Amino acid sequence: MATIKFLYKILTWPIWPPGQAPVKLRGEFVLSHEPPTDTLLNGLVAAYKQVFKETEYWAEDWPTEVILAKLQREVVPPRSFLTLMAGNNEWPVAGFAWGAKVGRKDLPNRIAPTLGKTEEELDDLVTVLARRGVKNLIYADEFGVMRKFQGGLEPVRGLLRPWLEWAWHAYRVHACMFWTTPSSPIYSLACKMGFRSVYSTEVERKEIVFLLNPDFRFLLKVVQNMGDREIARFLMAAERRKKPK
Repeated sequence: MATIKFLYKILTWPIWPPGQAPVKLRGEFVLSHEPPTDTLLNGLVAAYKQVFKETEYWAEDWPTEVILAKLQREVVPPRSFLTLMAGNNEWPVAGFAWGAKVGRKDLPNRIAPTLGKTEEELDDLVTVLARRGVKNLIYADEFGVMRKFQGGLEPVRGLLRPWLEWAWHAYRVHACMFWTTPSSPIYSLACKMGFRSVYSTEVERKEIVFLLNPDFRFLLKVVQNMGDREIARFLMAAERRKKPK
């Protein structure tokens, strides 16, 4: 009964406009809608290389020119977003997230180049979204935090919340999707945050899973109104409820 009352309490919370949420973000997280320039661009490229090189489940070596081309292709105003997490003097950018508001029919065109597939090969993904009534969504192309800057929920909250706020207040879009590998910690965390696997494929011998949250407003209310300890307890309670008795 207490859990039901708590869930109802969350549902009654408002979705605050950017910068007005009761729980303030610690550290520096900047939302923009176009690629950065100069120092921040160099910092983002360096962070991107490091994130995907240092994780054993990716272990990828990305050339600078490929990253720059990807940014130019995927971060295009006004419907794109880019959130950067500040680092230190050595690493100006510690984390990043970018993507865009897209229609489901336009999704294959957006993601086919990154996955090395044809648009036709992704028709089943479009069908999955249509069956779930998702016409428009916020799609996250990239999300990563360098290992040395990880710790607690704040990096995830800081890189996630700004563009969810933007997506809802600017477009009233409430569906969100991204892909990852089941080996990534973000996979299990996302499943606790209301995302569900809806489609899978294989890219360069790696299993790739698309995770969809059809209505992220509950999640957004949580990250706007609850502190790290409250969220941790909430996630632990949700995990216990899922385990068979």
